[in-house]
Amino acid sequence: MLKVFTGELILKAWAWLGIVSHPETGEKKVDLHEAKLAIDTLEKLLELKKEFLNEQEAKETEIALSNLKLNYVSKLNEK
Repeated sequence: MLKVFTGELILKAWAWLGIVSHPETGEKKVDLHEAKLAIDTLEKLLELKKEFLNEQEAKETEIALSNLKLNYVSKLNEK
């Protein structure tokens, strides 16, 4: 369940950053407020429940989180 939820948060964050199409609407739209919410939630979830992921899953999630943060800052600087 944790893998599914973290995967969903990652996908939604990418969509709200406008990098991929939103999975529900198929549209690309930037919503930095929603992106930040997904990123912050993912960060806290990883912090609290990392022990439930194997080493590879934890590393992949941390890399995705880092990439999301970098892209979020980049989008903020565009505005």
